Amino acid sequence: MYQDKKIIVIIAAAGSGKRMGRGISKQYLEIDGEMILERSLKAFVGHPYIDGICLAVKKEDLEFCKDRWFSAAGFEKIFAVIPGGEERQDTVACGIDEVSQRNVPDILLIHDGARPFVTSDEISRLIEATYVYQAAALAVPVKDTIKRAQDDYFEKTIERKTLFAVQTPQGFSFELLKKAYQKAREDGFYGTDDAQLVEHFGERVRLVMGEYSNKKITTKEDLIKKTEWRSGSGFDVHAFAEGRRVVLGGVAIPFERGLLGHSDADVLTHAVMDALLGACGLEDIGFHFSDKDPKYKDANSLELLSQVRQLVVAAGFQIANVDVTLIGERPKIAPYKEEMRKNLALHLAISKERINIKGTTTERLGFCGRGEGLAAMASASVFCNNDY
Repeated sequence: MYQDKKIIVIIAAAGSGKRMGRGISKQYLEIDGEMILERSLKAFVGHPYIDGICLAVKKEDLEFCKDRWFSAAGFEKIFAVIPGGEERQDTVACGIDEVSQRNVPDILLIHDGARPFVTSDEISRLIEATYVYQAAALAVPVKDTIKRAQDDYFEKTIERKTLFAVQTPQGFSFELLKKAYQKAREDGFYGTDDAQLVEHFGERVRLVMGEYSNKKITTKEDLIKKTEWRSGSGFDVHAFAEGRRVVLGGVAIPFERGLLGHSDADVLTHAVMDALLGACGLEDIGFHFSDKDPKYKDANSLELLSQVRQLVVAAGFQIANVDVTLIGERPKIAPYKEEMRKNLALHLAISKERINIKGTTTERLGFCGRGEGLAAMASASVFCNNDY
């Protein structure tokens, strides 16, 4: 079985990463404090079927990489750190020459050093397919509609179900890939990946389903971290008083008494504000809109909600959803919920489908049950995408 075969991987990391625009080769940028290339190396160092690793890098990076990884603790599988070539194909060819001078493997994998998210399961499935079919490559179905264009006009829509985005690692019988590279050298043929060279040689390459997470870091947009989610909760209470209005979610609701407060006492909106501020770690509404400040006397709480949204955005977050529950026996809010949702949606700049409003009672228990006032509790979720 393939577990008994000698399996070597060449990791090609000699690219300059000009499209990254960071002034540093992309493979040495960090993701959560760890270099992209180091993550790629660890995926194979820790895999039980991999016997050795040949790392090919730019000539000017050679000493740095040797000092950092060659025979270092935890990286003993790296048996060679070599200079790569001008193009990726030249770099892999250098790796094949290096491997040929040592104990020749049965299976050779080729991996791009800028693909740090490859999983152990992907590597195992690729090795299994390579053992059976002699040549295999990871790939995922193309999601977008693909069109052929010429002279700034679309010519034809390509049938998407037959298209795949090819990834690495790719796996080959060592002798097959060596012959494919020899023929490419003789023909002056350059391909975009190793599988194309094998196809040029006249052999077929088996498709192995990959994972979309196994992306290649090419541009700065590829360095978007997985979305970070946060949640917060808010609670507010206002007593009933004579000579006041009941305003909930920006809607004035007819009732014999109103809610007492420095602003318009919109208890529902206040709970939402506190939930959003809490989710972002931005103190509370008392901190931002003090009831001692005369400029907030009888303030429209929806306008304050807009200011909260600005604080959320300034902190780098986006609002995902809001869920709020009004607690009290009366007034009933069912006829006004849709208008409340529209108001909150407008001032939070999200769709009303992301806002849920509910009403409940306390079965006549407590101050809300006795009709002395209203309370509201809210939860909010926010998210952000940060550069690594």
